[in-house]
Amino acid sequence: MLSSDQDDLRLLRESARTLFERAGGSGRARKLRDAGGTWDPEMVRELAAAGVLGVTVPEVNGGLGMGLAAAGVIAEEVGRVLAPEPVVMTVGLSLGLLRRLCPDHPRVAQLISGDTVLAVAWQERGAGGAPGDAACRYADGKLTGSKAWVVGAPGSQGFLVVAEGADGPVLALTEATANGCSVDQRVQADGSAMGELSFSATPAEELARGNAVTEALSDAISDTTALAAAELVGLSDRAFEITLDYIKTREQFDKPIGSFQVLQHRAVDLNVMREVAQAGVREVLARMDCETDPGVRKRLASRAKARAVTAAKKITRDAVQLHGAVGYTDEFDIGLYLNRALVLSAWLGDDAYHRRMWFKAREQEGAA
Repeated sequence: MLSSDQDDLRLLRESARTLFERAGGSGRARKLRDAGGTWDPEMVRELAAAGVLGVTVPEVNGGLGMGLAAAGVIAEEVGRVLAPEPVVMTVGLSLGLLRRLCPDHPRVAQLISGDTVLAVAWQERGAGGAPGDAACRYADGKLTGSKAWVVGAPGSQGFLVVAEGADGPVLALTEATANGCSVDQRVQADGSAMGELSFSATPAEELARGNAVTEALSDAISDTTALAAAELVGLSDRAFEITLDYIKTREQFDKPIGSFQVLQHRAVDLNVMREVAQAGVREVLARMDCETDPGVRKRLASRAKARAVTAAKKITRDAVQLHGAVGYTDEFDIGLYLNRALVLSAWLGDDAYHRRMWFKAREQEGAA
């Protein structure tokens, strides 16, 4: 990476960090959680004004055109303060789909400006609660069926829905207030909300159809998976800082507990894990910016998510233990980081899932 690019990323990081700290840092996340698990629309507009939401969109379409490496910097800062705003969802999924399929659609500009938030619905619940085959249908300008695990559904103004049409997959846009559309809110472990969508002859606009929809969705999911890994890296970084500050000041037997060698060794181990995950995820994002092969991009994203999830779960769980009994109380912020790590780890596949995907891809590559 050129030094000029590194300077751009450093300035972007400083700008995003200043914006989040001015808004209230992690304390704001607690307040919004207690208020019902939604986000602040004004904060979305502030982020948009800073260019955050359009960071991966080409300049010709109104974005910054800085790529995934820059988006990863923003995702890390989102993770550090547990910001509930749908930054990764918008950058990776919503704009990831639209900039690939219909970059000139008016909703692209609205998403970049923060005037609207669109959640993406592509998964469906099958028998027994596991993911199932697509059954949601699009015909004659209307949607019928349901979608599950829609992150950001409560609070979004509309939905980008991947449904089955007469001759293949269709990407359709429907408003949250459209007739026949209902959202069943589900609260997650960290207090954030996702939704289950139901459509009953709901009016919708067709944006794209055919194999292009499947390919764009796969690429957008790869982007979002890697960005979720970056968010976990930022979360781990801040959780480690909080814990380090605590063991330096918490006293036992008239001395800081951080002076005990056994705790120093644990802290060093966590720091090594944190730095390895950070370096690995940043490398993946930079490589994905230069990679066009969908299979390779998917494998890189799996590598990043597996590494980041393993590190985040270990760091946050150990952080709670190093806080002692108070770490299990809601009064201390470290519990917020653990809960957020668990939710982010499960989203788009945990470490075990992505290790399987990575090894499967490597085997297929070797066979070829």
